[in-house]
Amino acid sequence: MAKKSTRQIPAVILNVIGEGKPDAEALCNAEGFVNAVFIEAVEGIKDALITNKKTAVLFEVGKSDYFIEINKDQWKQALQTCIDRLVETEKYEECFKIKQLMDKIK
Repeated sequence: MAKKSTRQIPAVILNVIGEGKPDAEALCNAEGFVNAVFIEAVEGIKDALITNKKTAVLFEVGKSDYFIEINKDQWKQALQTCIDRLVETEKYEECFKIKQLMDKIK
């Protein structure tokens, strides 16, 4: 039997000003937002494995009951992208933990 999730899914609130494109582009390039996406990808996948789900939830969009999710067939690629980013900053211990998580994905 799968365990119940204890993860608090973070809500991301976006305020788009103007036409939207430059603001969305700036958001995607903002270091804090990018870091949050990588962290929540790992946490969401870890939670989905524990609870035996087929999608990993990263964020809730505002307080809307709409979620940003990753399907199970994309988990390994998402985690590899996280590892690639962590290698750039020489955070090898975190890379090792993520690799162990990847090995649990069937």
